[in-house]
Amino acid sequence: MKDWLLSIYNLVYACMVGLVAYFLPIHDLILFITVLFITDVIVGYLKSRKFGNKRFETGIIWRKTMPRWLFSVVILCLLFAWDNVHHQTMVNTYYVGGYFISGTIIASILDNALKITNWKVFKGLKEKINIKTQY
Repeated sequence: MKDWLLSIYNLVYACMVGLVAYFLPIHDLILFITVLFITDVIVGYLKSRKFGNKRFETGIIWRKTMPRWLFSVVILCLLFAWDNVHHQTMVNTYYVGGYFISGTIIASILDNALKITNWKVFKGLKEKINIKTQY
């Protein structure tokens, strides 16, 4: 029985290591998006602290930020797998997805930073983003 459980443990461990090795080429993109999400949380906290005098609530992070982060990581992993299955070499769709996700997070960070500081640089960047994203 002990050998059987050890074999199951080894199989699960090998599958996990195989998954990590498969998605290793996109680890830098996932790390970058994770850093952006953490920055967004910090800047959002500073904004709510300045305007609402609210305390830091971990429930908001677990209800809103973590599902968005997890969804972003899953989408990037699926796009990476899609590119590998279809041998997509002209344009890597996981890069396009990463650009889109990181762009929306950066826009959120800039919006919150503008509300906190009212700095002209953030105002100019927000206007440029609004011009680029209008239809």
